[in-house]
Amino acid sequence: MSMETKHAKKEAIADFIKRMELGQVPDEEIRKKMRTLVEKRLKWGYKPTHEQQLAHLISFIQSLRSMEMAEEVDTLDAELYEIPLPFLHIMCGKTLKFSPGYFKDESTTLDESEINMLDLYCERAQIKDGQSILDLGCGHGSLTLHVAQKYRGCKVTGITNSVSQKEFIMDECKKLDLSNVEIILADVTKFETENTYDRIFAVALIEEDVSILNHWTLSGKHPSLGFKEWLKRLDDNMDAVKEIFESFYGSKEKAMKWITYWRVFCIAHSEMYASNNGEEWMLSQVLFKKI
Repeated sequence: MSMETKHAKKEAIADFIKRMELGQVPDEEIRKKMRTLVEKRLKWGYKPTHEQQLAHLISFIQSLRSMEMAEEVDTLDAELYEIPLPFLHIMCGKTLKFSPGYFKDESTTLDESEINMLDLYCERAQIKDGQSILDLGCGHGSLTLHVAQKYRGCKVTGITNSVSQKEFIMDECKKLDLSNVEIILADVTKFETENTYDRIFAVALIEEDVSILNHWTLSGKHPSLGFKEWLKRLDDNMDAVKEIFESFYGSKEKAMKWITYWRVFCIAHSEMYASNNGEEWMLSQVLFKKI
């Protein structure tokens, strides 16, 4: 590729991003570009021979071993997690679960999908009353509060480095009359403790020094449906979202920029997980045992 071609490509990308931030890119164009990116990514991953495919996979696995659980945590919290709580109440389900739910069929509601997935976590982790539970990166406490309510004899500890998330969870504990929850304000990538736990949840995190006891795979249809529902809720409540974001970010321009970011986030992920009828990007649930 010549320098002129590279420059033209960069300019086209910059122009697309600018138009997108201004809300000038139709949804279908965003979906089309996402499908194109998905196709390119799949072609990169597929190799012509079994030997090349295996070597590629081994190389990828080795790269994961040196990967940290999360990067740029402070930036992520500031830009993604420290967002207006009223907005989350609009877009997410009742539990504010910020990861995929489990849709038993297309009639399943977002609220039902969240509870279904939380119940599935508990079932596959073999949670029993009286156990001590650690929830790494607990967010707004969807899993922490679910376990604490369902298993009142469990002692549930959640880890978050977000002050607002901790405050929200503790307020919910008061409303629900829960006395078996502790929230520790800490960075999960640096958290150390002498305490031991019967079960440790690490949703969307990588855990080391463990052996696998069991493994389950869920179709990408589940997160795809969830992101579509998030987008619908956002669009159906656009006036309220604009008001929330304008107050939070201080201007109509910034509000529209963040609304666009969230819409593109939902569209892109719904398309990605829907690839090949949900059989390309999927969810894995793994039951580990410490070595």
